[in-house]
Amino acid sequence: MTYSQTDDLADQRILVVEDEWLIALDLKDLLERWRCTVIGPVATTSAALDLIEEERPDASILDVQLRGETSERVADMLRDRECPFLVLTAYQHHHLSGALSEAPMLRKPVDETKLRTLLAELLRSASFR
Repeated sequence: MTYSQTDDLADQRILVVEDEWLIALDLKDLLERWRCTVIGPVATTSAALDLIEEERPDASILDVQLRGETSERVADMLRDRECPFLVLTAYQHHHLSGALSEAPMLRKPVDETKLRTLLAELLRSASFR
């Protein structure tokens, strides 16, 4: 796949896992503006695991805390399937464990430029595997 600066995310299928509804909607709107296909958003680990099985995203954005549990199982499944993901959280990086700690991280509130750049980098690196 060839990427350009203006269309680097067009037609990419991005899973959004976020339990704060307003943040999830903002992410969805932002990704759609970049011409991504948004999978979700979903607010629970079980819903995210189901969507990964059904939809096979190109990349994912994960919040860490999801209604009393972490998204670590989601991160593990994505890593096992070689699906790139980033963590979008208010937590410090040293509070993360497992596959979550290995992923690129952005802090909330989201910086649109950083998010776009990081997603494009993740997708580019995944296309070379």
